[in-house]
This record gives sequence, structure tokens and C-alpha cells, in this order.
Amino acid sequence: MTSDALGKPNVQKREVMIIDYLREKPQGAVVSEIHANVSEILGDTISRQAYDKLLQRLVVAGKLEVIEGEPGARRYMVPPQIYATSRLTLDEVYELLPFVNSSESMARAIEAQQYFYENRKTVLRATAEALIEEDAVKLFMLWIQTLVEELRVSLGNYWWREEDGPHQGKRVLIDNAFERQIENQCDTLRAILYQQLSIPPEVLNIPEWDGPRGLRHNADIPIEYDAQELERLLQVRIFGVGPKQTMLGLVTVDRKKRSMAKQDMVISGSDGSFHAGTVGIRTAQGYIEDESFVVTFNNGVAFVRSSERMEKQYGEKKFVHSAPLTRQTVDDPAYKGMVLAPFMFPMLTDSEYEHMVRTASDVVQMRVDENTFRGMAREVVTGMLIPEPQVHIRDGTITPQSRGFNHYYRIDPYGEITREGIKLLSEILKRIQSQRRPQVYAGAVKSTQIRLFSRLINWYIGRGSKITRGAAIAPNWDDRHAGFIADTDVMSLLLSNLEPPMERNGFWLSCAVLRQFSSLTEFYTYKAGMHPKWLPVLQRLRNDALRRHDDYGGALPYHAMISEDALEDDPYLHLLESADFVSFYIGHTSGDPAPKLPRYEFLCSLRELQTDPESSREIVERNVQQLVTALVTCEFTQDREHNFLNRTSLTKLIPSVVYRAHEYAKHLGKKLEGEYKSIVVARLIARRKLQSGGERGVDIRPISIRRYIERFVDARRALPPPERGDEER
Repeated sequence: MTSDALGKPNVQKREVMIIDYLREKPQGAVVSEIHANVSEILGDTISRQAYDKLLQRLVVAGKLEVIEGEPGARRYMVPPQIYATSRLTLDEVYELLPFVNSSESMARAIEAQQYFYENRKTVLRATAEALIEEDAVKLFMLWIQTLVEELRVSLGNYWWREEDGPHQGKRVLIDNAFERQIENQCDTLRAILYQQLSIPPEVLNIPEWDGPRGLRHNADIPIEYDAQELERLLQVRIFGVGPKQTMLGLVTVDRKKRSMAKQDMVISGSDGSFHAGTVGIRTAQGYIEDESFVVTFNNGVAFVRSSERMEKQYGEKKFVHSAPLTRQTVDDPAYKGMVLAPFMFPMLTDSEYEHMVRTASDVVQMRVDENTFRGMAREVVTGMLIPEPQVHIRDGTITPQSRGFNHYYRIDPYGEITREGIKLLSEILKRIQSQRRPQVYAGAVKSTQIRLFSRLINWYIGRGSKITRGAAIAPNWDDRHAGFIADTDVMSLLLSNLEPPMERNGFWLSCAVLRQFSSLTEFYTYKAGMHPKWLPVLQRLRNDALRRHDDYGGALPYHAMISEDALEDDPYLHLLESADFVSFYIGHTSGDPAPKLPRYEFLCSLRELQTDPESSREIVERNVQQLVTALVTCEFTQDREHNFLNRTSLTKLIPSVVYRAHEYAKHLGKKLEGEYKSIVVARLIARRKLQSGGERGVDIRPISIRRYIERFVDARRALPPPERGDEER
């Protein structure tokens, strides 16, 4: 573009051209280089010092980053941005969330990772070898009992009777810092028991804090629980590896099964991604970038790896299924959520809209999952019906992003997209329940903030191993890092320390942990009984809503608008009463440093077997074996994703079918943007009522990833529970 076409330079044009120039310079550029090249493009005559001030302004505005050096040697670069070809997944959003608000959190997390990495060949290797012999259920039981006993001691010292002074003879709080310590102990135990292990509050009731008033009065009651009942429940929540049901164990696939899998097993993977951009309007007067309109594009892709038998039948090694990429689908309710902009949903607040964007991305991918899993998907090019897979591996968690009942019952676009996600998962579960040898619907979660295994292993290294082995593996182990390192980091280092099988026909695995759907919602502390029936709970909520409507008026929520008969068949009730999520780690990693592992999880229903640990174990072991067989068959690919915070390269080892879906999603994402840009632009023009006259155009320009996350976090603070804590995925 010539300087004549650009017109006379002004501040806006200089800033836009500087950013455009630096987008082509991944390593950045110094001020002298920027001044020389941008001035030539613009035909500009202002000094280098003026450009230096412009660059400083762009840094302060967050549009540029600077790498400090000697005066005149500082390099400026555009912050990492979300493009259609460099998608940011929801898992990566969750991984970044703790670090946006607090540099201290980031420093502690990095420090924890370094501490574990420095001890990987000594302490962690010894820990991995010891856990091969530890009974999984017994170790979890011992850990929980230790935490409960520590809380009992703390609560016993919570108050003390003052003998002298102004409060003589009265019970006085010992100190505020100690109260915060006890509150943290309670929160940790509540998360472990209720959310991560689905232990009902009736079994072990943990004291709660009542806002600024501190500990509730029931804390004076000693914590009592039935140890036998707790261990019985752990037997249908924790599933060890191998005949000894240990914390870690080896699972292999013999040659006959590998040969049969290669011949018959159809394996698929899916990826759902989104990219976002701000609206940039080019006018005759200049360039306007409107960050208030962040347009989000969502797409979902499934890659199906055919078996040798299918390849002979159809002549194809692979099939690709995608959400339709046509302009007509933007207004089709069946495909809602593929393109989103705030002006399309004026009835939603900023926080509701941002949360709906996240939910929509999840639902777009789940539509692809459901079609593929049920054998209803069609090849994106030929249109042929793709045979259903035996194992489907989703990129990311299989738990719905939006699953709180307080969002499910909303009568607005947010509630609609939430209900669709719940319904899709319910349909997948119904298919699994109806099969004699069920398919496996699994997820590979690359980034998670959950801290269950990391807390257990921290405790085991310094204290638990002393109880079970007679001597601690590392008596001076600093377990303060437990709260700042995720399970994926710990398990990657732990499992990579074990020698892989000689034939490469299997992997080291962790024990598997089961969570019920209710534990992932606001019902995780609901006292519905030891064997809860959720229909009476929803009926009670429905009747309460009807009474409030009769007394005060207003709009009825969704569950109050449908009949009691319809409520009995509601997808949300189905998930509450039937959906179980089993997660574990597979050690398909080695090297120094070892690539990071995903957390694997699959969907099943074991509610009818709650009193039969042996039958529950058989189903879990079958699904685990099926997933391991699929991974041995399809193998893995290194996923080198960009670390958006510090520009380092992170290597993650993921199933090849998931990676191939990811690659297709990148290419189709660009097409999605091209297909929809014209209709989005038309809506924007109508909405904004741009003045006529002069040459103009509209671009969807990439937005800084840090800025996008900051917007997301700001909006997320206003959300009600359980979403404030749903990064524990």
C-alpha cells in the first residue's frame, strides 16, 4: 500500500501501521528499525523520538510488549493474539486464569514446578516406585483420616477461655490468622470429599464459614464419621490398578488384542476451538478499533481413524466431520453459538455473555461429538455417513462447561445453550447405558487446575510414606507447594520416572477416581441422603419457584414451566441420577524433560452398582483397557502449543486423533471467519448506523490473548457459584 493511498499520517494511522508492521516481526524490532520502515510506508516526516513516545503509549495501552535492553536496544512486539489458525482452547483459558489477577500466584506456581522438577530423579522416582505397592483405597482412606484429625486438633484450639482481662471467663477467638488457617483446612477437605470424591456430606460433615461472622456454631460439635462407611464408599470411588488395586500399575495389551484392534477398532477424536477479534472499522478519516465488540467464532471438528477393515470397505484411511460452514447456519437455531457478538444478546449482562461464549464453544464441539458417537456424522467433503467409533476421545473435559442448575433453568439465550449442552451429554450417556458392550466416550484434558493427586502425593512423600513404610521418602519435603501445582504436572513427572514395558505394548497408569455429576454442580453440598433420589429435589425446587411466582410475579424458570411428568424425563435429572465421570492418568511419556500428560476421563453410569465394588471395578477396568488399547493403536503426537504468557514452547503428548482434529479445526476456523464475516459486518453496520460517504470497510482484527483473558476474568467475577470454582475440572 502506498503512502498516497493511506492519506496524510496521523496518530491513529501511525499506531495501526506500527502494529501491522510488528505483526510480521515475531521477534520484535527496535525503535530505529520501526521508525525507518513505518515512516517509509507512510511517507512520514516526524522524528524517531516521536515514534519512541508512540511506542511507549502503545505499551501502556497493552497493545505492545517490550523486552528491556540497553537504551535504543529495547525490542517491541505485538502480544500473542487469537487467530483462527492459533486457537485458544477452553482448557488453556482455565490454565491462565489464576495468573491473570496475581503475579504472586504465577511466581508460586512456577516455584512449585521447579521444586518438583529438581527432585524428579530422586524423590519422585522413589515415590513412583513406592506407589506401585500402595493399595489405592487404603492410601486415600489414611490420607483423609489424617486431614480430619488435623482439623479436629485445629478446631479444638479455635477458642480459648480467657482467665484474665476484659473477656474474663468468656471464650475468645485465639487469632484471625489461625482462623484463616482452619478455614483453608475446611475448604481443602470439602473440595476433596464433596467435589473430587463425591462423598455425601452425611458421611463426613465439614464445618463452614459464614462470611465475616466466621465459623458457624456447628463447629463446636466434634467431627464424627463412620470410618467403615467412608471406606465402603471409597471402594466405589477409587479404582486401583491391577490385581493388587495399587495407586500405580502397569496395563498392557497383548499381541492378539493389538492385531484385532488394528483390524477392527474405529477411533475418533474431536476438537472444539474458538478465536476472537475486535471490530476494526476503516473509514476515510482513519481507523477505529472497537474493543467493546469482541466477535467470537466457534467451530468443532471430529477426525475418525478408520480400521483396516473399514479402509478396505470404503477405500478411506480417515474421515473428517465438522459443523456446517455456511452462512445460512448463523441464523439456524440448530447451530446457534457458532458466531457470537455482544450486540446479538442485549438481554445479557457482560458476565452472562462471557460465560455463554465459553458454554457455546463447548456445545458446538459436543454437537460434533454426539453426531460422531451415535454414527450420525457425515464426511465433510463426500457427505457419506461415517461409521460410529468404538472409542471417541474429545479434546478437553467431557463435563459440560455450564452445568449449574441455576443456569440450566434460565429463560434466555444463556439458558438455552446450557440446556442444549446438558441434553447432548444425556443422549450420549443413554447410548452408553443401552449397549451391552458400551462405546467409550472419553476426554483428554491437557490443562487442569484440579489438585487431588498433587495434594495426596505431597502428603505421601513427607508423611504418608512414614506411616505405610516405616520411613518417610523425604522427611524434609516442603509440602507447601501442594496448593500451587496441578495434578497434570505432578503425574507427568511421576509416571515418566517408571521404565516403560519392553514391547511398548502398554503404559503405567494411575488409579482411577469417580465423580458423580452432582459433585460438579451447586448440589455438591446438598444433603439428599446416602443414596439420593434427585427427582424429589427438583420437584421441591419447582414448587418453590411456582410459589414465588404466585406471590411476587415475574418470569417462571424453565423447570417451573414444564409439567411434573416432563420433569421426570428431564436431561438434567438423568445426569444427576446416572452420570459418573472417571478420571486417571496414563504414563505415555518419557525423556528429560518429559512432555506433559493430559488427564483422561470417560463417561459411565455405576449408580446401580454402588453396593457392588467388584462389578463397578470390572466396568471401570474394561473401559480403561479399551482406552489403552485405542491409544496403543492410534499412537501419539507432540502438541507444541505456545505459552501465551512467556513465549516458551510447551510440549504435550496427546492422542494422534485429537491432534489431527486440532489441525483440521485450525484450517476450518479460517474458513469459518471468512464465511461469516460478511453477515457479522452487515449486522454491525446496521447496529452502529455508520455515517455514509467515503471509502470504508470492516475487519475482524485479532485481540491480545492477555486482554481477552482479562475481559473474561473481569466478567467472571460477577458469576454466582458454582462457576467461580469450576476451574477445578
